[in-house]
Amino acid sequence: MKKFFAFIVLVKLFLVLFISNSYAVKGPAEVYKVTMQKVELCESSTGVANCVGAVVVGSGEKTIDIAAVSAGAAAAAYGSAATLTLGTTYTHIRVTIARKFQIRSSSTGIDTGEHADTSSCVTIATTDGMYANDEASQKYTVKPVWAESGTLATMNTYMPNDNYTLCRSANCASATRVADQDQTYGTLYAAAQEQHAEGDFTDEHQLTYKLTNPFTVAMQPPTIDIGFGTQEGLGAYHVNDGSDNMFCNMWAEEPVVTIKIY
Repeated sequence: MKKFFAFIVLVKLFLVLFISNSYAVKGPAEVYKVTMQKVELCESSTGVANCVGAVVVGSGEKTIDIAAVSAGAAAAAYGSAATLTLGTTYTHIRVTIARKFQIRSSSTGIDTGEHADTSSCVTIATTDGMYANDEASQKYTVKPVWAESGTLATMNTYMPNDNYTLCRSANCASATRVADQDQTYGTLYAAAQEQHAEGDFTDEHQLTYKLTNPFTVAMQPPTIDIGFGTQEGLGAYHVNDGSDNMFCNMWAEEPVVTIKIY
């Protein structure tokens, strides 16, 4: 007789709501690429740094476009349950992802609802000219903005450190920058997740989720079903340069993720 393991983990991804902004508007993502680096099961956990009896069920970099039809199958194929110990009960899952995401909006973009200058914000190709210095050195410390008239393209976006600088012009001119912006990663769905203090240039981000029901390993190998929803996968809001010229800012929102293991 087949044993059924009834846990459904409504994780809202090993991802995170990057910006909490009352002016933000959500829209669909046509491309939403996240890079998974490690997935672990924990027998218990009291924080993101604590994963008791951690067992790695997936490792190595694997970039998945969760806006694609085949995303669930690709994510489910990441790693193997063969390393799990028979009879062991797991209560948490810890996921390590890259702090870089690749996103592309629809061609019609997102209307921030605040100004004609940001009525059709689309993602554009990331360039060094959008940063105060360059993307590589400031990807976690500077958030760029751009005019809505740009050419639609897949864009790099990052999880910034606490205390980042917000650009308020397309070339991040020094006169328009606003420093000391706060970024805190909350725990709306995650049990715990990593914070990135000022000066943190590590490329990884960890989150821990509590399983809806504990999972006990038995003789029957588990089946993993994963579903993603990116209908509201992008967030956008307007940024005023101080002279009533408005620019777009966009980021990866928290997608809906359903994981079933049985």
